Amino acid sequence: MLRGIIVRIIVIFAVPMSFMTPFYGVLWYMWYSHFRPNDFIWPQWAFKSGALLIAAATCAGYVLFEMQQSPLRWRGLILMTMFYLWIVLATIFSTDKLLSLWKVSQYTNILAMTFLIAAMATTERRIWMMLNVAGGSIGLLGLRATIEFILTGGQFKVEGVGGVELEANEFALVLNMAVALLVGLSFAEPRRWLRYTYRILALFCVIAVVGTFSRSGFLGLGIAVFLLAWYSKRRYLSLSLLLFAGIVAFPFIPKKALERYKSIPTAAQLDPSAIARIQTWETGLNMIKAHPILGVGPMNFQAQYTHYLVKKYLGAANYHARAPHNAYVALSAESGIPSMLLFVSFVVGTIFRMRRLRRRTKSIESMRALSNYCLAIQMTLTVYLVPNFFISRQNEDLMWHLVGISAGLAILLTKKLYAPIEEPDEVLV
Repeated sequence: MLRGIIVRIIVIFAVPMSFMTPFYGVLWYMWYSHFRPNDFIWPQWAFKSGALLIAAATCAGYVLFEMQQSPLRWRGLILMTMFYLWIVLATIFSTDKLLSLWKVSQYTNILAMTFLIAAMATTERRIWMMLNVAGGSIGLLGLRATIEFILTGGQFKVEGVGGVELEANEFALVLNMAVALLVGLSFAEPRRWLRYTYRILALFCVIAVVGTFSRSGFLGLGIAVFLLAWYSKRRYLSLSLLLFAGIVAFPFIPKKALERYKSIPTAAQLDPSAIARIQTWETGLNMIKAHPILGVGPMNFQAQYTHYLVKKYLGAANYHARAPHNAYVALSAESGIPSMLLFVSFVVGTIFRMRRLRRRTKSIESMRALSNYCLAIQMTLTVYLVPNFFISRQNEDLMWHLVGISAGLAILLTKKLYAPIEEPDEVLV
C-alpha cells in the first residue's frame, strides 16, 4: 500500500511538470517505462494509468509549448513509420481483429512517444539525460536482481519485476542492452565517479543476466561484452582481460546456470524447451507460406496455431499452441514478410547510421561525447537483435526509445559537421 501511495504522489507531481515542461515529461515517461515502478506494487494497489497520464500531459504540453522550437522529425524514422502502417494494414485483414487492435494500440503508444523523444533530442545535454534515465533505470533493476540472486545463494533464477519483462529470457535481453548502454555512456563521461558508477551498474546487470539462467541471455551477454572490449581504447588488452575474467569467474557461476549453458549445442535434439520452439517455428513457417504478405493478423499467432499444424509433430506430447519465441518468425507470421523486413531495416539502418556518424566524428574533440553516444546506441541495438531469434520482444521500449534518440542525435551531429566556419575578424593595422 505504501509503495502504491508513493507512486501516486510521484505521478501527481510528474503530470503538471510534464505539461509545463514536455522534455521533463519525456524523462518521466522513460523512467516509468524502464524502471517499471508499478510492478513493485501489489496488484490491488497498482496505479496502472500512471504512464498514460504522464504521456497525455507530455503530448499536450509539447503541442502547446515545445512544438515550434522542436518540431517533429521524420528523417531516420520513415522506415519505422512504414512498419507501423503495415501493422495497421495487417490488422484490417486480420483473422481476429479484436486481438490485432490491442497490438496496434500498443504500437501506437510506442510510436507516439518515439516521435516525441526524437523531436526533443535537440541538444547534447538532453540526449545525455535521456540515455542516463534509460540506462540508469534498468541498471537499478539489475542491482535489485543481483542482490536477490546473492541473498538466495544463486539457487533460484532471477526474473523481472513484471509486465513484458517478467520472464527470465526477456529480462535478460533488456539487462544485456543496459550493459552495452551503460558502458557506452562511460566511454563519453569525463567525471571519474560517474564513469565508475555506470560500470558498476553494468556489472550488476551482468551478474543478473547470469542469474536468469537464460541461454539466449548468455548469448546476448557474450555479444555485449565482446563489443565493449572491441570498442575500448585498448582493444586487445581488453579482450585478453575479458578471457581472464571469464576463467576467474567460471568457478563462481551457479551449477544450474552452467547446466543450461552447456546444453546449448545439443538443445535442438535433447532439450524439451528448445524442441518445442523448433516445432513452433515450423508452425509459424506454415502460417508464412499461407499468408506471406499480411500474415494471420497481429497477436493471432497462438489463436491460429491449430490451423497450421506440422504433420510430423501431430501426436507429440509437447506439441501445442505456444508463443513464437522468435521476433522475426512472429512478425512474418502475424503481419507478413514485409513487416519483418521493415522492422529489421529500421533497426539495422539505425545501427549503420550511428556507426557512420561515429566514424566521421570520433577524431573531433568537440564532438567526442556525441560520437560515443552514437557508439553506445550502435552497440545496444546490435545486442538487441541476436537474442530476438529466441524470444519475441519486437515491442521492447528501450529499442524504440534509442531509435528515437538516434534520429535527434543524427540531426544534431549533421548540423555540427556542416556548420559554417566563422572567419576571424580582420585586424586593422
